[in-house]
Amino acid sequence: MPELAIRPLQPADDLGALTAMLNRAYAGLAAAGMNFTAATQDEATTRRRVARGACLVAIDAAGAPVGSVCIAPPYDAAADPWVAEARWLQAPDTAHLHQFGVEPALQRSGLGTRLLAAAEQWAREQGFARIVLDTAAPAAHLRAWYGRSGYAEVGSAQWAGKTYRSVMLRKVLVDPVADPMRAHLLVMARYDGWATRRLMEHVDALDDADCRRDTGLYFRSIHGTLNHLLVAGQLLWWPRYARGESPMVKLDAEAEPDRRRLRARLVEGTANWLPLVGAVPAERLQGAIEYRRITGEAMRLPWAATLMHVFNHGTHHRGQVTAALTALGRPAPELDLVYMLQREQALS
Repeated sequence: MPELAIRPLQPADDLGALTAMLNRAYAGLAAAGMNFTAATQDEATTRRRVARGACLVAIDAAGAPVGSVCIAPPYDAAADPWVAEARWLQAPDTAHLHQFGVEPALQRSGLGTRLLAAAEQWAREQGFARIVLDTAAPAAHLRAWYGRSGYAEVGSAQWAGKTYRSVMLRKVLVDPVADPMRAHLLVMARYDGWATRRLMEHVDALDDADCRRDTGLYFRSIHGTLNHLLVAGQLLWWPRYARGESPMVKLDAEAEPDRRRLRARLVEGTANWLPLVGAVPAERLQGAIEYRRITGEAMRLPWAATLMHVFNHGTHHRGQVTAALTALGRPAPELDLVYMLQREQALS
């Protein structure tokens, strides 16, 4: 087989050609009575499906698509009620693989293995610890192939309109035994995002006066404390980790006066840590981070342990905000890590 390029789908790519390839790839399964969506989907359906997450395509020498796979974040059952039967598609640490097809003439050539490996690498680099997919229960050859590729069957689901029952298969991408530090940092990065989102749901209910009221916190108000979280997490530590820069910033600066934008920046910023941890090479993860303190003093500290400080720092100040909410007579969220772990366990 000639070497084929595997790359992300680009805006200029022909979705009609991609759709036709997928129709051909699934034609044999359709002939066997399994009405996979990709066997008959139109271009509009392809456009909708590739828009979620990432789509990787294999391109031949003539520039035509000869293989494709989509890899996406977990589903939210509130927005997508059809996944309620399959909790594995909702697990926060698990990416979802779909629309996986190879031109019939190239099936059994190794291209599918290459596409699957590329999708798994994308998921790792985005900070996902596991990956899940589904296929038709009657497709014994596909179930066996996924099994040889490291996927274990974890359950089943009956999707509306399908002539077959689907089998759910899952693979561990970050082994907590083989790579314990990365696995632990991924948990803490997910917790950082989960706790921030839960906290902001309660802060949103405050009027502006209470949000900016001096409640005796180190950074005075809830608004001031949230600004400190933005400054420390995203204006100070993120450049140190992501770009090797050492900004000089004031820890009590009001970096974002607007509450709506402050909320968005806090939530979006916490999401950046997952792909950073997922993609960092092992030697760097186990090495050191070098930076300058805001005083100008040069520092060299353990990379992983110092990132744990960043997450711990967020926990500390979120706790201050919950105390301020209580002092104002407002409900405060339960932010213990164990609550997130219990939720994830229920979906695993």
